[in-house]
Amino acid sequence: MPDARREDLGRMLRAWRMARDPRLLREPVPFRGHRSYLTQLDMALLLGVSERWYRALERGEDRGYAPEMIDGVARILGLSPAQTDALYRGTGHRPPPRAAHDARPDEAMLDLLHQQRRVSWICDQAWDVVAANAVAARHCPWLVRPGANVMTWAFSPEARYQLREWETRWAGPLLAGLRLAWQRRPDDERLDEVVRAVRREPGVAALWDATADVPEPGDARARPMYFPLVAPDPVDVHVRTYGRYDDASLRWLVLTPVDTAVTFP
Repeated sequence: MPDARREDLGRMLRAWRMARDPRLLREPVPFRGHRSYLTQLDMALLLGVSERWYRALERGEDRGYAPEMIDGVARILGLSPAQTDALYRGTGHRPPPRAAHDARPDEAMLDLLHQQRRVSWICDQAWDVVAANAVAARHCPWLVRPGANVMTWAFSPEARYQLREWETRWAGPLLAGLRLAWQRRPDDERLDEVVRAVRREPGVAALWDATADVPEPGDARARPMYFPLVAPDPVDVHVRTYGRYDDASLRWLVLTPVDTAVTFP
């Protein structure tokens, strides 16, 4: 009996192939001529397999395709992270780990970021900052420093001045999110570097070992931050996290004051 899920994956694969412009490939496409799409024969030749073998993949047949072939298909077709994951899982393979620092925001995401009148930035899965708006640069200048990383800053002595009640209100939730990501992404070398840097900061080793005291990640409670250009006293803020629905490789964060009358000049 045909596998409906595999057949559906085959239909998606055909659509991805037909939408792929051969001019975007690094390697030359044999016999391309003036075509604006790739044929099944093109794919087979580029992958080093027979046309029948590749055609079977698009028909949804289960032939025990090697992960190297699936990787080649994703590379040739320029698939997105979500499409690549679907292709791997649909052919019985675990998706490969994706380096956090490879993520890049698109123009639409950057446009939304810069429209914000609040402190807002985008970081990858290792918490490396990849973009920040002008409001963030004014009130949290560390966000626009070369090599800025949210976690290494948040656990630094400098951060404990701006993140008020640091040990009781900030450290636990931040550490919970970092530890969970570290466990989920064991092959992410950059994230491993971040964890080692954080654990070297004063007092963090003890917090790390006190696992029973670490709250659940994603704790949405408001926390006090100090913004000298906004108010003489700390301002309670929510740290809101957003992202693209089909790609978890980027986090878009916005600091939202609890008091709606508070504005960022």
